Amino acid sequence: MIRNRAELARIHGGKPARLVLSALEHGLDSVDPQVLIRRAVRFEGELTILDISGKKTSVSGFDNAYLVGAGKATARMADALCTILGRTVAGGSISVPYGDATKVSKKNRSLITVTEASHPIPDNSGLQGTHRIVKVLKEARKNDLVLVLLSGGGSSLMPFPAPGLRLSDKQNITSKLLRSGADIREMNVVRKHLSSIKGGQMLKYLGSSCRVISLILSDVIDDDLSIIASGPTYPDTSTFGDAVSIVRKYGVAKASDPSMNYLVQGASGRFADTPKPGDPLFHDVKNLLIGSNSLACQSVVSFLQRKGLRAVYLGSLFDGEAKDLGIFVGRLASHLADCALPPLAMVLGGETTVKMGNKKEGTGGRNQEAALSCAMAMKNVPAIAAFMGTDGIDGNSDAAGAIVSQKTARIAQSKRVNLRAHLASHDSYQALRKLRSLIVTGRTGTNVNDVVIIYAHTANNTRKKTK
Repeated sequence: MIRNRAELARIHGGKPARLVLSALEHGLDSVDPQVLIRRAVRFEGELTILDISGKKTSVSGFDNAYLVGAGKATARMADALCTILGRTVAGGSISVPYGDATKVSKKNRSLITVTEASHPIPDNSGLQGTHRIVKVLKEARKNDLVLVLLSGGGSSLMPFPAPGLRLSDKQNITSKLLRSGADIREMNVVRKHLSSIKGGQMLKYLGSSCRVISLILSDVIDDDLSIIASGPTYPDTSTFGDAVSIVRKYGVAKASDPSMNYLVQGASGRFADTPKPGDPLFHDVKNLLIGSNSLACQSVVSFLQRKGLRAVYLGSLFDGEAKDLGIFVGRLASHLADCALPPLAMVLGGETTVKMGNKKEGTGGRNQEAALSCAMAMKNVPAIAAFMGTDGIDGNSDAAGAIVSQKTARIAQSKRVNLRAHLASHDSYQALRKLRSLIVTGRTGTNVNDVVIIYAHTANNTRKKTK
């Protein structure tokens, strides 16, 4: 799965690096959307679904099943579900990133329409795909079942501007928010209030009152179902006023901009807000979480423990700026080595941000920026740190992340790579490419945030301890 693992292992420490890379691959395997669907869904006359906690939902007596949805993991989710349900699927439409249509088998593509679209900035193809989704929703009748497949990336892959707004308006504000350092929660509060389908509004397009079940892979901290893919089938507790505050906080729109004007008018009561908890729209709707970052991280920990290591899971709530996470991980690795605890591994997950501001955009992403920051704090530390986005695409690069070790600083010095300068210009990819530290997987077909492994494989006996 990691295409360049042999080279990475050779450069960054042989057996310890191979162990870390294998652990990352194991984590990815555990959140493969097809594996998750097959684990969660059974259909033997009655449809039964187990959520991530093991709670069972059963559905029987429906005439047809319709599949709709959007996200980076949706292609593989839909393929597995079509295979399980077979001829019960009467139709469907999903939107996935460009190049992912082939993740749905040719046989199953005869059952549903697959639209390829842009991420993270929405495009016209995504808009067309959303219209196809709405058309399917309108076909569903009272005794039918609508299965909604959602994962990270769904917000941009399923655009549907609110009345009076153009796609270009949403493209503009999305691009600015991405550069501002706004987190995914803030991003999606704004997206919901500029949309006609997000924030529970998808349910307005159902042809009649039928049963709806959403199967969801989480790419957000806390697994907040109202934020994943902007919660198209989930009650929204945020308001137009919240969206206005976020836009003003980051200064990404002028008062005269169409998007800001729409939000301000919504906050004044001119437009109906998104449907809230208790709205009759959600009467026969279930939102079921079937995959998360915690599942991936705990699978990594279990793998390392089976290999004889002491491994600790630190949680999946890590956020903030990527470079700060890198500094934290580097210092933690140094501390573990200095305390003569090795061999010991720590695993954590979450999602950080990169604040671009008005700087010229370099190449890289949050995992690479964290790795570069970590490398500067790990000089002469007998440890390895790996940072990986589970979707396989980190920022605007073709890498999933990076692995750094005590050798990284030495290689940088010998090749005259100025780590600090590359970090300041948000050009982490070019530095890590020269250091041969990039983790390359290609698109994985899943998306449950980021995974970080810290492996202190040897006690640091080379540095003199000072009081």
